Amino acid sequence: MSDSYQVGDGAGVAHDRELSEKLRDLSGRGGTAKLADLTEFAWERVHVFSEGASAGDVERTAGEPVLGGEFYYDAGNLLVFEYNGRVSKAVSVVPDLLVMDGKRTCDAGTVLRPQSATRPATLKLTET
Repeated sequence: MSDSYQVGDGAGVAHDRELSEKLRDLSGRGGTAKLADLTEFAWERVHVFSEGASAGDVERTAGEPVLGGEFYYDAGNLLVFEYNGRVSKAVSVVPDLLVMDGKRTCDAGTVLRPQSATRPATLKLTET
C-alpha cells in the first residue's frame, strides 16, 4: 500500500508531482498513452473527480472515505485508485487535464487521448 493513503483514514490525498508532469507532457505533445503505463504502482480501477467534488460523492463512488473535508478543492483532478476492491491510493494531479465521457470509473486498460488538436490538449479517458 502507498504511504500517501492509509485506507479508512479519510484524509489521505497526496499531490502526485510525477504523474502530474507525465500528464502535462502528454497533453503538451498531444500524445496517447495507457494511464497504467504512467503510474508505478498496481491498480485495477480508478475513479476520476474534478475540483468541487463532494466527500459524499467520492465516498459513494469509491466505497469508503477518502477526503478529510466536505469537498475536493485542489485545482486539478482527484484520482482514487483501487486494488483488490479497496482504495489503495488517492492522488491529486494538477492542472485539471482529464475529461471523462459521462463515466467516472475506468479500469487499468484506460487510454488517455487528446480531445482536440489544440496544444496543450485536455486528455479524454477512454476504455479500450
